[in-house]
Amino acid sequence: MQKAIYQRQAVRDFAARKVASSDLDEILDAGQAAPVGMGEYEKFHLTLLTDTTVISRIESDSVSTPYYGAPAVIIVSAQKQGASVGAMEYVSAGTIVENMALTATARGLASCVIMGALGPLSKDTQLLADMQIPQNFVPVISLAVGYPNKPQVTPEKSRHEIETDKI
Repeated sequence: MQKAIYQRQAVRDFAARKVASSDLDEILDAGQAAPVGMGEYEKFHLTLLTDTTVISRIESDSVSTPYYGAPAVIIVSAQKQGASVGAMEYVSAGTIVENMALTATARGLASCVIMGALGPLSKDTQLLADMQIPQNFVPVISLAVGYPNKPQVTPEKSRHEIETDKI
């Protein structure tokens, strides 16, 4: 698992090659295994998109192509509490998407966590309905998944340094 942690990186250039259903099922299963606040899994919904027409519809509301040609996109939606989604749901959605990203990496796939494309999507009620996002749920984070166009380099240890105090 440590190798997948070090190898995982944001890829923004995907090959036009479909991802096997078995790989996508394994990635979705990893999302199901993520810890969520208070164990309230009913507050989340996963949507797997492999229809490039639907992915393009999401991108058409954006100023760019935020899914970078990925052949699969997984959207994590959270239940609204009142008018918005709670902070704990955002944190939990992050754990769900990271589990899926690490599993994609371990299976030789590339991924990129995307939030920016979801703002416009949240306002497109017809597209939300077409994607079967449940009523009272809002897309909060997503993961582009596919094969990278260029080979990825695996560092031997973390690429980043976060200042750490040990007390």
